[in-house]
Amino acid sequence: MSQLFFKEGSSHFRFIEWEPGKSTGYAEKIELSFLAYEGNFLSKVKAEFGNEPFESYKIIWNKKIGKFKKEETEKRIFFIYTESYFSESKGSTLQTLLENKLNVEANKTEIEEFDIFELGGDTGTLIEEGTRSKLGGDSRWSHSLGSIEFFPNSTVFTKQENNTIKSEHVSNYYDYLQLRYELNVTETDKLFFKLIYKENDTQIFFVPPYTNGLTTKTKEPFGYKRIGDFLLKEEMK
Repeated sequence: MSQLFFKEGSSHFRFIEWEPGKSTGYAEKIELSFLAYEGNFLSKVKAEFGNEPFESYKIIWNKKIGKFKKEETEKRIFFIYTESYFSESKGSTLQTLLENKLNVEANKTEIEEFDIFELGGDTGTLIEEGTRSKLGGDSRWSHSLGSIEFFPNSTVFTKQENNTIKSEHVSNYYDYLQLRYELNVTETDKLFFKLIYKENDTQIFFVPPYTNGLTTKTKEPFGYKRIGDFLLKEEMK
């Protein structure tokens, strides 16, 4: 994130949840951008545009739902998403931001997208991803993580229409860091949450809705305030 516009801590997250212990079933992917605007940038905006409202914080939210399938070896897992729910929320304070996120209505879109992961240890590596549309045809990215000794990382982008390859391009300049996902096995009776932003004495944690809704979980810890899919913690002074 550019320091000219965003405070340190602004970031983008991806969470993929699926039914544990099954080879097929429900899945959802949440892409979450948390933006906190830098103070000097806000001052310039207000000076330039006067009374035009410009909030200090924003959440850009995109939840995709669909199905997953695990190979028998459980080394690969396939996700197919068919619906997308998009929303943006703004707020002048962190609590207002989360309250607005709780009340905003998401826009629903029908989609055809997929992810394929290779699982190993405590990570999942995204090896292939793609989209399909009636107008644009099929777009597919196939990732290969190489080695320093023998060959570099590479991504093959393929464009198809009516099952015919229209173009193909190989690149070594993809952001390969984003291909590795942290793999967490959640406890059935314990609330799972992850820190996404910290500012002075205030912290915001994300509470993945599907994972935490599967079984009866403990409530949020003492001193944490639950607001929708988030926890707000403010240190006592």
